[in-house]
Amino acid sequence: MTAILLALLAALFTVAGGALPLGRRGLSERGLSLLVAFSAGIMLSAAINSMLPQSYDLAGSTAVLGVSAGFILLYLAERVTLVHACREHGRHIHTLGIFAITGIGFHMVLDGFAIAVSGEARASLGAVVALAVLAHRFPSGISFAGIMLASGYGRSRAWGTLILLALLAPVGAAAGLLFSDVSDVVLGFAIGLSAGTFLYISTGDLLPEAHERGWRDYGVPLSFAAGFAIMLAASRLL
Repeated sequence: MTAILLALLAALFTVAGGALPLGRRGLSERGLSLLVAFSAGIMLSAAINSMLPQSYDLAGSTAVLGVSAGFILLYLAERVTLVHACREHGRHIHTLGIFAITGIGFHMVLDGFAIAVSGEARASLGAVVALAVLAHRFPSGISFAGIMLASGYGRSRAWGTLILLALLAPVGAAAGLLFSDVSDVVLGFAIGLSAGTFLYISTGDLLPEAHERGWRDYGVPLSFAAGFAIMLAASRLL
C-alpha cells in the first residue's frame, strides 16, 4: 500500500510540473536546467549507491542481466517511439502519436515499478528510490506538457493526456507488488532492471538535456553534484 501511495505522489508531481506550461506559467531556462541536473544527480546516485548493491546482494551475478536489460529496454523504447522524454519543447520536437505516448507511459510504469520492487527488498531502499522518482517526475511533467503543446495539442487534451500518463505510475507500482512472494533472485533481477532504467534516464536523458540548456553555466555541474551527494547521504542514513 505504501508503494501505491508513493506512486500516486509521483503522479501528482508529474501533473504539478505539467501545470507550469499548461497554466501559462513558465520556469526560467536556467531554473529548469538546474532542476534537470539536480534530478540527474539524484537518480544516478540512487542507482549506483542503493539499487545496484541491493540487486547484487539478492541476485548475485544475475543482477547484471537485470541492469543491462533495463538500460537497453528503455533505450529501445525511446528510440522506437521517436520521443526524447526530456527534450526542450522548442527543439527537436516529434509529433506525438500513439507510439510516442506509449513510450512516455512506459517511463511512468517503470517508475512505479521501481518504487514497489525496491520497497519489497527493503523499506529504506524503497524510500530512496521514491525520492529519486519524485525528483525526476516534476521536470518530466514540464517536458511532457511542453511537448504536447508544441505538437498542437489543445490545453484540454493535453491536461487529459498528462493526467492519464501520470496515473500509470500507480499501475507500475501495483505490478511491482506482485514480486512480494518471489525468490530473492527474481526480486534482485527486478531491482537491477529498475536500476538500469535509472542509469539510462540520468545519463541518456537528463544530463545531456541539462548541459544542452546550460552549457555555459557552472551551476549545472554543481546542481548535479548536489543531487548526487544528497542521495548518497540519504542512502547511508536510511
